[in-house]
Amino acid sequence: MQNLLIIDTETNGIEPKQNSVIEIGVILYSCDYQTTLAQLSYLLYAPDNAAETINHISPEALGCLPDFFQDKSLDLLQEMSANAAYAIAHNADFDQQWFGNNQHLPTLKDCNGQPIKWLCTMDMTWPKQSKPGESLVSLALNHGIGVSSAHRALTDCQLLAELFTRLSAEQLSQQLTEALKPRAYFQAQVSYEERQLAKEAGFRWNGKSKAWTRKMPIEETKALPFAVVQL
Repeated sequence: MQNLLIIDTETNGIEPKQNSVIEIGVILYSCDYQTTLAQLSYLLYAPDNAAETINHISPEALGCLPDFFQDKSLDLLQEMSANAAYAIAHNADFDQQWFGNNQHLPTLKDCNGQPIKWLCTMDMTWPKQSKPGESLVSLALNHGIGVSSAHRALTDCQLLAELFTRLSAEQLSQQLTEALKPRAYFQAQVSYEERQLAKEAGFRWNGKSKAWTRKMPIEETKALPFAVVQL
């Protein structure tokens, strides 16, 4: 198969235009041997951390690393990316938005020198998941993987790596094939009384749009027990 760049970011907020990445964790993972080849984690400077209660990273710690250390770490991140076919994350849409397009971090390049394609582990169907789009911690616990801490970048990467290692080679190949299927966002056309159908199908309530939405393979919408509209 190929190598994957498992990646996770911790940020001091959820808006790229207002907030910034304060920690990066990455693992270069071999699909052929189902093992970690290299891993990296480091903090990035920011003047504050409004998400400290979630990630437990003190603002004071964000200024401890000298600039050259951060620069060297970013170079190593790019080298790890250059040895991978895909970047993969749990809720990849969130992590990807901080890279490229004049955002905080440069575009990562793949083993062919092209902008790396991102895959999302929330798009995969795991052997012991209880529902579509399950949290990473729940997935790990369901598969018998202990969780000592959460919401630190490298720790979350290690949970994903262990999940991949628990799969058979055939299962891992199937997972990647599934993650590569063309996807789009859809809105469920359900009444209030039918909302449970949308929930059971992995749709989530969007408070802003007042609708049940989900990103899913386009071809799989035909099997849903209700109509959908592509967004």
